[in-house]
Order: sequence, then C-alpha cells, then structure tokens
Amino acid sequence: MIKFVGGHMDSYFKNQYKHITYPVYENNGNGSIGLRNAQIGAIHSIVSHFSLNKNAAIVVMPTGAGKTAVLMMTPFVLRVSKVLIVTPSAMVRGQIADDFKDLATLIRINVLSERILTPKVYEMMHMFKDEDIAQYTDADVIVATPACALSLSDTKWAKENITLVAIDEAHHSPAPTWQKILINLNAAFHVLFTATPFRLDKKELSGNIIYNYPLSKAYADGIFGEIKYIPVDDVDDKDILIAKKTEEIFFNDRNDGLKHFLMVRTNTKKHAEYLEGIYSDNTKLRLQRIDCSMSNRTVRKYIEKMKAEELDGIICVDMLGEGFDFPRLKIAAIHTPHKSLASTLQFIGRFARTNASNIGTAKFIAAYDEDLKIENYRLYSTDAIWQEMIIGMSEDKNQKEQNEREYCQAFENENSIENETISLHSICLNSHEKIFKAQNFNIQAEFPEECHVGNRVYRNMEDNTVVGIGVEFLTPKWLRGDKKLDKECSLFVVYYQNETGLLHIYSQKHTEVLYDLIAKAFSTKYEKIPKSEMNRVLGNMENYEFFNSGMVNRFNESGEAYRIMAGSDVSSVIDTGTGKMYSPGHVFCKATQHLNTEKEEITIGYSSASKVWSSAYKSLHDYILWCDNNGCKITDASIKVKTNTNYDLLPQPEKLLEYPSNIFFMDYSGDTYTAPPVVYLKGEEYAMGLLVDYKLSLIEYTKEYLKIKVYSQDENEIIFCDVDGKYSSVTDSISISKGNEVMSLADYLNDYPLLIRTLDDSLIQGFEIYKGVPDEMSFDQSTMGEIDWEKYNTDIHLEVSTDKKTGVSIQDTLEKHLLGLGKYKYILYDHSKGEIADFIGVYTTDTSVCVELYHVKGMGGVKYNDSVDDVYEVTGQALKSIIWLSTKAKFIEKMQSRRKSGHCKEKFGVYDDLIKELRSTSKQFIGNIYIVQPGLSKSNAMDHKIQEVLAAATTYIKRSGRVKALTIIGSK
Repeated sequence: MIKFVGGHMDSYFKNQYKHITYPVYENNGNGSIGLRNAQIGAIHSIVSHFSLNKNAAIVVMPTGAGKTAVLMMTPFVLRVSKVLIVTPSAMVRGQIADDFKDLATLIRINVLSERILTPKVYEMMHMFKDEDIAQYTDADVIVATPACALSLSDTKWAKENITLVAIDEAHHSPAPTWQKILINLNAAFHVLFTATPFRLDKKELSGNIIYNYPLSKAYADGIFGEIKYIPVDDVDDKDILIAKKTEEIFFNDRNDGLKHFLMVRTNTKKHAEYLEGIYSDNTKLRLQRIDCSMSNRTVRKYIEKMKAEELDGIICVDMLGEGFDFPRLKIAAIHTPHKSLASTLQFIGRFARTNASNIGTAKFIAAYDEDLKIENYRLYSTDAIWQEMIIGMSEDKNQKEQNEREYCQAFENENSIENETISLHSICLNSHEKIFKAQNFNIQAEFPEECHVGNRVYRNMEDNTVVGIGVEFLTPKWLRGDKKLDKECSLFVVYYQNETGLLHIYSQKHTEVLYDLIAKAFSTKYEKIPKSEMNRVLGNMENYEFFNSGMVNRFNESGEAYRIMAGSDVSSVIDTGTGKMYSPGHVFCKATQHLNTEKEEITIGYSSASKVWSSAYKSLHDYILWCDNNGCKITDASIKVKTNTNYDLLPQPEKLLEYPSNIFFMDYSGDTYTAPPVVYLKGEEYAMGLLVDYKLSLIEYTKEYLKIKVYSQDENEIIFCDVDGKYSSVTDSISISKGNEVMSLADYLNDYPLLIRTLDDSLIQGFEIYKGVPDEMSFDQSTMGEIDWEKYNTDIHLEVSTDKKTGVSIQDTLEKHLLGLGKYKYILYDHSKGEIADFIGVYTTDTSVCVELYHVKGMGGVKYNDSVDDVYEVTGQALKSIIWLSTKAKFIEKMQSRRKSGHCKEKFGVYDDLIKELRSTSKQFIGNIYIVQPGLSKSNAMDHKIQEVLAAATTYIKRSGRVKALTIIGSK
C-alpha cells in the first residue's frame, strides 16, 4: 500500500486510477497503440520504488522512448492530489499542458478510454500572484517553466497541496532554480525524467536511478531509429558546402516520397543570420530562422508553417532541443557542433525518433573535425559510424553514472550529524594522493584528532575505503588574537588496495606530518615507496610531453640543488651531461594511455615523497579507480618506463636499504636555504636565529639509523634518522616556525630532509640514494698550498685566540698572510655562529669580481695527515658555504645579515665601499674556497680516509658550477 503525503481523498487522480490499463504495444496498421516495452518498465518501476521509500526517483529513457506517456501516467498510478510539472522551455510547457488537457497521448495508445473525465490543467505563464490562487486550487495539473515553478514552490499553499513534482529533462534539476523547487516541495513525491542522467558541470542529480532503459534496447525495439553521419570537407567555405549537401539530401529524400523536414543548427544569433543568407543565396530550400529573442507565439507560428509544408525547415540557435516533440525532423545541418555529450545525445535523439510514418533515416551533415572530441570519441572524424558510437557513448556514460551511485550508496554513515550529512556522489576531488606500502589495514580506525573529523565518517566495507569530513574553526589572518571565526572544511579519503598492499591517502592538507598520522591511525606497519617504483606510474603510455620536471643535482647545493624546468616539453633540454649531474625529482607530463580499445590523453605527475597527481577532477568512484590504476603500475616490477624522450637519460634513485659507512657531509635542503625557518626554544617566544645557522654533526652511525646533532653556541638538539628517512627527536628542545605554522625540528626535517653525501659520490635524501660515479673522484696532493707557520711563531693547534687560550693562533697568522699577499681589495673577518667563512677576501679584475672564502681548523692530531675528524669538520663547513656564492645577491644579503648582527668586520678596505661596488658592477661574479688546515701536509704520506674526504670535496666543488676551485692549504 502506498502512503501519500498531503493527498486528498477526493482527488482526480485517485478517483480515475481504476480506469488505467496497460495494453502492450502493437502496430494495427493505422498507427501504434499500447505501451512500449520501455514505458511498461518505467511506470511499474515508479510504483515499485515509492512502495518502499520516499527518495526521488530518476527515470532514464532515451529521447523518443515515450517519456511523455509515462510522465502523464505517474500521477494516476501514485494517486496523488495535485501535480506540478516543470519543463525546460515555454514551448515544451505548452505541448505538455495541451496533452494533459485532453489526455491525447494516453487515449491514443488505449491506456485510457475516450470517455474518461479529463483533468483540470493550468499552464502557468507568469510568476505566482496571490490573486490567482483560485486557479491553482481548482487545477489538478500545473505546468510551469523553472522560474514560475520556483515562485509557486515558495508559497505555503504549494507546500501543503502539491503532492507530486515531475521534472521533465531532469538533468537540469541540480541548477539552483530547479534544486530549490525540489527542496521547497520536499514533502511531495519527486519523479525526474531524463535521457542523460549526468551533467557537464558534474553536479549531482539527486535521487535514485530506478529505471535505466539503454539506447541499444531502444534501437532493438525500434524506438531509436537509424542515424547516419555525412561529412563534408573542413575548408574555409564549409558553410556553403554543408548548405549544398543538405539541399541535395533533402530533395533526394522528397523525391523518394519521404515526408520529413530539416534543421540548420548553430550556436549564435549572428551566425544564424549569416547562415540565413548562405542558404538563401546557394540553395532553393525554404527556411525560417528562429532564436530565443522571438516570442513563443512567433516560434509556434513557424513550426505550424513547417508542419503545413510551407517551409522545408528551420535555422535554429540552440532551440527546439530538449523536450520538443516533432518526429518529422530527420535532417540536421550541423554548422556548429555541441561540445558536451549530454547536449549531443539530446540533439541526436530528436532526429532518431521513429514514431511517425514516411520519415526515413536520420541524417546529420557536418564538416569533419579530427580534433574535436566528445567523451574521447572523435565523433566528427571522416570514418565515424554514428549508429555504433552514439549507442556506445550513451550507454557507457549512463552505466558509469549508475555505477557511481551504487558505489556511493555502499558507504555507511551511522553517526552522521543532522544537517551535516553530505551526498558522497556530489564529491569532486582533485586527483592527488600520498601512497604508502602497508602490511595491514583497520577500516574501523578513527581519523587522528588533527583532521577534526569527529563522527563525519563514511565507510565502505567492501572496498576498504573511508571518507572523513573535517570541520575546523580558524582565526582569520587579518584578526589579532585567537578568536576563531572562519569555518574550514577539509576532505580526507583513505583507501587500502588489497591487491597491491598499498595505502592511498587523499588530504587537502599536504603536510608529511598529517599524512603520517593518518597512515599510523589505519595501519600499524607502513613505509614510503622509493622513487624508482613511483616512476612506474609513467609506464604503459606513449606520446609523452613533459611540462614540468624537477631534477636533483647530486653534486651542487650552491643555489641549484634542485632544478625545476617548465615549458611545452622540457625533456628536450636534457642531454647526456645532464644525466651525469642530475637525477629525476618530481615530474608532470601529458601522455596517451590505452583503455581497452580506446586511447585517452591524461596528465600524470609524481614526486619522491610518494605522491601522485593529475590535473583532472574526479568523482569519488573515479578517484578510487584512478588510485587502483596507479597502485597496479607502481607494484608491477615488469614495467620498464621508456618514454622515448631525453627524460630517459636521467638515472633513477634507489631505495636506501642501509646507511653506508662513508658519510662525510650533511647539509640542509635547497628549500631550507630558499626560505630559512626561524628557530625557537620550545615554550619560549623569542627567536634563537635561523635554522641554516645551526651546524650539523654526525655523532653516531649504524646501518639502520643516524644520530645527528643540530647545534649552535647556545643550543643543540639530538635527532635520529632511520633508514626509511623518518626523523625523530631525542631532546625535542627546538621548535621551528615556518610561516604561521610551528612544528618540531623532526617534523620539519620530515618535510624537508637533510642532504647526506658519501665519499663514493652518492647522495642520500629521505629514504632514497642517488648513486654517484666514484671512478672520476681523485685528490692530487701536490696541488696543496702551504704556509710557513713557524715563521709567524704560530700555535697550529690553536684555531683562534681567546681569553683562556692565548698565543699566535692560526687565524692570526692567516690574517697576516692574506694582508701580505697584496691581491685583496677587501678582507673581512666573520668567525662566529652562522658564519660565511672565517675570512672573506675580495679582489677585482677587468672582467670579474672574485670572492674567496677561507675556512680554518686547528691541528687536532699529533702527526701531520693524521686527524680524519678535523678534515671532516672543516670540509663540511667549506662545502656548506657554497650556497652563499650561488649569486651575487645572495652573497650580499648574507653579508648584510651578518653585519647587522655585529659580525663580518673589515680587516682591510671599507665594508660600505665593498657593498656599493658589488651592487654597481656588472662584472662576472666568481667564487673560490680555501680550507686552511695546518694538520695537512703535501710532503707527508696521507691517510687513505683523508684522501677520500678531500677527493670527494674536490669533485663536489668542481661539479658545483658556482665555485671555480677548492684549494687546501696545509703546512710545509
């Protein structure tokens, strides 16, 4: 038994329900009678649906399948009181109102008897007025266009009396006007009729698809007729060619006895006026132009003239489309094609109807266009077979819509908050994901508190997918204090791919800390994926075009540790020399992938942080399928990426399995130097300086982890980095401020991992290792410089004199040595925390300005060439200083910062003159670096370890591109 809302016991439809019959379609020679297969299925589906629930019902029937008859039967079978029918246009409104007034369609096909009492129908042509209420009260059926229907739906009367809202061409219903009508009349039954249950703007068509009659079935049942595409050459005068071809086909069909008409289609009024002249001057066709500026009465007059055969057809500007019923339109001259699938299917459906005699095959004349794609189909190619393509396009899209709805309905949301529940079908995600390898997955786990999800959680137990909606209140950037006014909503999706053991995470906030917290919440054991495996997402494709690529410079932190290239195809600038210096970082490209028998152009990118992204936006179901595709590629070891571009010259990094024992240098990432974060002591409000001023020291090594000290004169922190590239803190005494975000040092380094170099020319960052070319590394001991320290009575174990340590220090002697060289125009001293170098010497030539940095370390060993630790430390300082020589501007900026803090004092020349000269000169900026270590001697045998360190440092400097040379100065 159907339960009715607001119905009246004496309603017209309830009283006449007993007169409804269900004759089966047959052709009696005088025309068709009875209900077609599609109509019987649809009307019974409507009754069945509302016997179980009240959700809106969506009925999908191809154009020409008899939707109007089903719409007219619906109020009878639901036995409602008053019906509001919303139509897309005034013309369709008039057609349906006229049909309902005498029930012509239902009587013609014997669903109702000619003797039946007809309903009272009100065609609503104006906005609602209180004085017209008697007409609404008296009517059984109200037919209106959207704006008028909305004005009616806002009234108390409508909310209390209308018990059925039927939407014709319902793919419009998500538009604000249509949607508001359904919301206002939420107590009524909602039945939505459409041939295309999807929208170009991807907005949701609310409701359940209760009946979906496929186009192939309509074709088999004879509802959807034969269609034929007739191409003409795509040339400058193609409008004339289309016009002449249309004339030829039209008169050929008329000579064959066919009684059909034609439509000339374009998309602008100006072009329609132009085409009117083209057809008048070049053909004998009798045509009339119509557009939206004409009144409905005028348009109807021209339609009647066409029916009376006073016209051969019409020139139309996006009119007579949806809902318009004139089955004798069989020839379409398409001068401007539709670009969307929904509009194309609607348009073609108008011509493919079979419910008239002597009309023949529907024909579409258009210029061929190999580049125009509709849903990846080249519909206007020269060899396009429309009969198959249109059916395939329609059914694929409709089935996809049905699959997405069924997928979203599988999610459970038991604890939703009232008024905050959303439809998952309306979600549209940008294609971006973070991927982990995970050994287990707990679908019942809760999101971490940092996501602010609460109980806004949806779980799909069959598909291992969890969706969370985060809601957080934030302080506006323009407001002082901590008052939280801004409401921010965030989306989180966690999907575990059983087939591959991969955990896919979508988060609008892309911080590594949050990704890690989410992974930890849903899996007890997980790890990142090496770039060599991530690179497989580029596999099984062709026609690669690289728009954006990052390249890791394995040898250079002097301002270009990471090179980013952007352009139409950046792979063209990569050569064999680039491959020796760089390895792939992130990459973003366009390519063609094969999907079954079709090809699809996609964009795809990935990074070393186990992230994959695309420029496409997807529904939730499509997003999960996208993740599936990525995951299957990443875990397929048989995939060997071959792009057949110069991108293949870049060697891929490998996963770090264990730490090598030959680490000699650590430094911050290029991002850290580009935007140095501020250091605070935990719990304190005053800044301790910039992170780049803190030194790094490896204090313990194992194959599984590194123990690193981050320190300055005032503070230090001990951190660990495991073989998975994950940082953790022992002391947790330092906080990092990055913009408005405050985090621990370990969390910051998880986002921006250190660069770690080895003596065999390899680079480690995070959990990946970039293998070097150690055979090219060497150190020529004979190239070392010398200072006669004894001549100056130098204590070569004393680096700098202090109150507690007196005597002639190495720095005292070096200062005299530099002054004595006579080549420097300026000499500055900068020994302290955050120094550029102990001494900075600047000289000029006719073509260049040369800056030379001197790094000093006292002799720590008993014998010459004995202390490896001393060499490690001073070499690290020297290599780290390359960053300040990357550009003249960076060098000036660093010097001014040092000067402001009371350092960088002149020993020779005037500091202000140096700055002025550097800023005003256009000469080439050149840098050299010196390591001053009295514990080294070129005449004594050198420990193999020391040779390795100096060879690695020399090779690194040589390849840096910013520094001309590294010179070692030792003792005689």
